[in-house]
Amino acid sequence: MTSITLCLTLIALTATAFAADPEPPVSPEVTAAMQPYMDQYKLAGVIGIVADKTGKVHYKNLLGYADVEAKTPISEDNVFWIASMSKMFAGASIMTLVDEGKVSLDDPVTKFIPQLNKWMVVQEKDESHVLLTRPTQPVTIRHVLSHTSGLTGSSELQQAAGADSAPLKARALSSVTGPLQWQPGDKYAYGNQGMNIAARIVEIVSDMPYEEFLQKRFFDPLGMTETTFWPSESQLARLAGAYGPNKEKNGFAKGGIGFLTKPLSDRTHRYPEAGGGLFSTTHDIFRYGLMLANDGELDGHRYLSHAAMDELRTEQTGKTKVNYSLGYHLRHGMFGHDGAYGTDLSVNPQTGMVAVFMVQCTSGDQWSARDLFLKTATQIFPK
Repeated sequence: MTSITLCLTLIALTATAFAADPEPPVSPEVTAAMQPYMDQYKLAGVIGIVADKTGKVHYKNLLGYADVEAKTPISEDNVFWIASMSKMFAGASIMTLVDEGKVSLDDPVTKFIPQLNKWMVVQEKDESHVLLTRPTQPVTIRHVLSHTSGLTGSSELQQAAGADSAPLKARALSSVTGPLQWQPGDKYAYGNQGMNIAARIVEIVSDMPYEEFLQKRFFDPLGMTETTFWPSESQLARLAGAYGPNKEKNGFAKGGIGFLTKPLSDRTHRYPEAGGGLFSTTHDIFRYGLMLANDGELDGHRYLSHAAMDELRTEQTGKTKVNYSLGYHLRHGMFGHDGAYGTDLSVNPQTGMVAVFMVQCTSGDQWSARDLFLKTATQIFPK
């Protein structure tokens, strides 16, 4: 090799090295906040991402293990059950149809599922009797997405057969067997049944299965290649373990996902559970968060209008005044959602911060850990 060629090669290699994005720094503050949870066997492994809406990751923390027994460190390759984070996609799906003029948030659910006109409301109830009456107003799409419909958390069919063992059509229709617990709009009660009814409306209006709608409208264009209701065998091999402390509080005890039917990869006997059935990765959730942080647009592709995003960022629970919109939690100026085992996406529309918290925790400590992570993320986010 001539000296000139060697010199040019070195220049090219140097330019390439400087062009490559450096690995984001670890936040010592996030590490310090999470360490007590890990020391007390409450969290086995945590991924914390603090980024801005341009996609720049300011801090990335990968702490602990995905598999305690095998001592496998947690990594961005891990798949997580994101549980109730699935609700975000039900709300976003409805809002795409609102944008297209195909539905209105104040449309009665019976406009799309007429069989639900048999809904009754509990007026009186004790151990010896239940008195039912007709709803004083229709259950709307806004009601089912904001947990103010009067529906119980899950239908009687789901309670008997499993959360994901019947098609969305059957689950939606089965909701009439359990009466509404109060008049629509009167109270807030968190649950999954309303989300599944909303997802069924998406199927009816779009004339395609709910999972196909999500794939075409969100997952494929956003590059969310690992987000699915049916994790493959290769994905299950990368599923982060769910842990909490053992009885003696001197080690970890491994849990499972009892909410869903096994095997999780079975597309024949398992159906989409719109309120809590999705699996995903840190990368995929971050991509979705960037879209939310950029007012419904990313990489030149608009997913949701400004008006639709305003609805998702605005409290929708009426006189109950609960901080919830349409499949999105509203907390401390941020919006997003969490999942049963502690996964969380929170976006601050004012500062542009995107915070991703990925964990699989069974101890009940995931909420305080999540809150502390978000508090810490807000403090260290560049002003």
